[in-house]
Amino acid sequence: MPCLPCGWRRQCPDTAEVRACGGLASSKGNGLFATRSLVEDELLFEEDPVCGMAMLMFDDAASGRFCQHCLVLLREDSETVSCLQECGASYCSHACRDAAKWAYHDVLCPVANPRWGEYVERARECGNEYYVLAARALASLRNCTPADDGEMWTRTPWFGYAAPPWWQTMKRPIYDTDDESDGDSASQPQDLDSEDNASLDRFFQSAVRTQTSEMAEELAAILANSDSVWSSLLAGPQASEALGRLMGLVRVNSMAIQSQTGGDSGDDVELAKGMAIYPVTSAMNHDAESNCYVASNPSEPQRCYVRTRRAVAAGEELCIDYLSGAPYSDEQRCDILQHQYGIPST
Repeated sequence: MPCLPCGWRRQCPDTAEVRACGGLASSKGNGLFATRSLVEDELLFEEDPVCGMAMLMFDDAASGRFCQHCLVLLREDSETVSCLQECGASYCSHACRDAAKWAYHDVLCPVANPRWGEYVERARECGNEYYVLAARALASLRNCTPADDGEMWTRTPWFGYAAPPWWQTMKRPIYDTDDESDGDSASQPQDLDSEDNASLDRFFQSAVRTQTSEMAEELAAILANSDSVWSSLLAGPQASEALGRLMGLVRVNSMAIQSQTGGDSGDDVELAKGMAIYPVTSAMNHDAESNCYVASNPSEPQRCYVRTRRAVAAGEELCIDYLSGAPYSDEQRCDILQHQYGIPST
């Protein structure tokens, strides 16, 4: 089974195709469909992430023990390759270093571009890795030639991916804190009327948009010297919207990944958490009773494998459970699916 290519373009295996959902499912947009009958536990395909669109969460990435491109553990007895600018980024091979350089690191290197280090630190303070992956995607555009016409967003290589503004994929956080001075707890949604809740929601979204606008302005300055015809994406009042939509794309299309941190078996195995965007897998819609599942190997954290849970008929939509294995209650699942993915509760 060959590994699928790792650009934004969705190049499907001969077992599946991306097309519009029909009938009552048309509101889902596109989906992945079987082109022939499939047997139980059949390997449909395996694929690597879009080049440069995989990273560990900030806490794990800070250790520097992982390849900055494929996220594999860099063992003490293995040879590593460093960034030519000596920024501290390490890779498991020259191939990974070259791929990262091509995708984003050529312009997003803290030594070559000190403002990038400041941007990452700001993203870390916000607790938001989406800012980093969105920046990588924008940096990679310097390698692309846009189509001849249309708005700039419609000419991006990721056009066609679900990309709601990321502030629409979030729910206002509710803090349950106690005031030690009087013992009163913070107000909960049920303590407020609908108008007050709506006002707080608008304030939260406004604050998120302001933060996004500030980050977009900083990112535009970072990428100003990349000689890209795409610079207008981050120019003027549309900059916040473009970055917000790209972050929304990352939020609703990325998948959780894990990298082995040490140990070989049993309780000794620790896993570093991250996320990645896979071109074909990201086209799969959610179903709580899914007919497919995504498998991975922490020793190859960048690679995902899509297999069938049961026999599938030709023409049937191929779906996965977005929250499979996650320790959420039914209420939490419904909440996440509705607010992050726009999937109404049933």
